[in-house]
Amino acid sequence: NAKSIEEIKSFLSRQKEVYKIPYETHPADRPRQCVFGGTSNALDFLPLDRSGNRRFIPVMVYPEQAEVHILEDEAASRAYIEQMWAEAMEIYRSGRFKLAFSPAMQRYLKEHQRDFMPEDTKAGMIQAYLDKYTGSMVCSKQLYKEALNHAFDEPKQWEIREINEIMNQCISGWRYFPNPRMFSEYGRQKGWERENPATDSGNPSEKTMDGFVEVTEQMELPF
Repeated sequence: NAKSIEEIKSFLSRQKEVYKIPYETHPADRPRQCVFGGTSNALDFLPLDRSGNRRFIPVMVYPEQAEVHILEDEAASRAYIEQMWAEAMEIYRSGRFKLAFSPAMQRYLKEHQRDFMPEDTKAGMIQAYLDKYTGSMVCSKQLYKEALNHAFDEPKQWEIREINEIMNQCISGWRYFPNPRMFSEYGRQKGWERENPATDSGNPSEKTMDGFVEVTEQMELPF
């Protein structure tokens, strides 16, 4: 859930620990001097964090492609591991390294991380709805009722926040507008507009500035 995700992010971002070592009187700040690594047999082990999993650097391992099993020759395996540590120490001592990724690598990593996240079914439903939608703007209540199939329900506040997060973090081609606009079925709402709207889209849910619904030649009239 959202709370556990925030707890994980807080733990990984912390740069110090506060604790009391044996025989000391008071706890003290202890700067971290480590990195965290782990393994998982599950492919979708990353949390479903739509704001990004930049604290995780997933590496896919293919054991079937290993040339030699690590336990077949213990001496050779230990020598190989020691050589890796030696090369890492040489890079560290040279000072010719950066702990931050380049912008290009950050963009690649963001896409790469999606391969290790659980399927975002709600984002998929909203994207499918928008792919077929011909209008130029949508609001969160519209997406809740029409894209997520809650025609007769009213959204709770956390559901509105979740839709906002999906639109702002997962959906491309749409731009948020903070000033409420008129939707014929949902009243004045904040929402999103197409970044490159079609000139002849004709959205029956939108009203013009004078309050009238624009009728196009393709629109089916209710009488």
